[in-house]
Amino acid sequence: MDKWSGKCYTGAMKCRPLLLPLLLSLPAWASESMGLSQWDVEGMFVQAKAMLEDRSIQDVSAVPMLLETCARENHPGAAHLLIDVYEGKFKGLEANLRKAADLARGLAESDRLDLAAGGQSDVRTEAMYRLALYLEKGNGCEKNEAEACSWMRRAARRGMPQANVELARYLMNGLGTKADPRQAWQLLHIQAKANPKTPHIFFYMGHMSAQGIGMPRDARKAFELFRMGAMQNDARCLNNLGTMFEKGYPTPRDPESALKLYRIAAYLGNREASANMQRLAFKEGVRAQHISSTPARRRIDNATLHLIQALPVSEYTRERLRDWLILSPDSEES
Repeated sequence: MDKWSGKCYTGAMKCRPLLLPLLLSLPAWASESMGLSQWDVEGMFVQAKAMLEDRSIQDVSAVPMLLETCARENHPGAAHLLIDVYEGKFKGLEANLRKAADLARGLAESDRLDLAAGGQSDVRTEAMYRLALYLEKGNGCEKNEAEACSWMRRAARRGMPQANVELARYLMNGLGTKADPRQAWQLLHIQAKANPKTPHIFFYMGHMSAQGIGMPRDARKAFELFRMGAMQNDARCLNNLGTMFEKGYPTPRDPESALKLYRIAAYLGNREASANMQRLAFKEGVRAQHISSTPARRRIDNATLHLIQALPVSEYTRERLRDWLILSPDSEES
């Protein structure tokens, strides 16, 4: 914690008995500024963040009200953190997607945020983006793809890179708007040049090339785009690249490289990659054991060893799994 944040936190803790009754007396979604000083707002934000990060603090029920007040005062990080709280990303606070959606809508519709920021507020732009995703999936609100596209378009026009990428997805799939693959590709191409690290850019571009959406199919181009996404640790790009290596199209077949790519994507949380990794590890384990001359029990044990070795777990866990499965004595790890 830096010197400024430390002072804010100390001051906020001293003022806590006075702040909480004041905050609790406000309407649930008060939209008017309380006229707090920058010091007060920063102090409340630091206090709320410290309460979430300090595991020794059991009662964090005041955090949502603190963050909400900071967000109304146009604090750059409060709104994002508060929506994360309502999405259930922190222990000790129950998820409430309806509140998350209501807050996102309230912030997205607030012209006061732009006025306070002297231009386009990042808080409002982020809220527009979040609201679009809620409306698209029907999380915490009634599903409305047309309105979702409208809010996503507004966030994209305000210069948010991720909103431009998701708007391209809407245009590519005709989600809430008329399908326009050419415009989708143009948006992705522009963002790839300006902000190549924005998530999912190369996955969507590779998907369009592989499936021939708005253009002739081009597997080699898709391969290069997925490879570029894999360099950014995009799990879906890693999985698709692994599939190409496994099938040998449009690159020479390389099961070992495919397995490595599946393993990385699985570690990043991609369920499809996890399934692919286990399937390929088992298949290659069996294939490597000369089925015609190897006893069935040994083939199964060796395939199981390959599967355990491919799992994204510690070596200690692998050893426990080997012991628990009670493999046959003549099995050898290859």
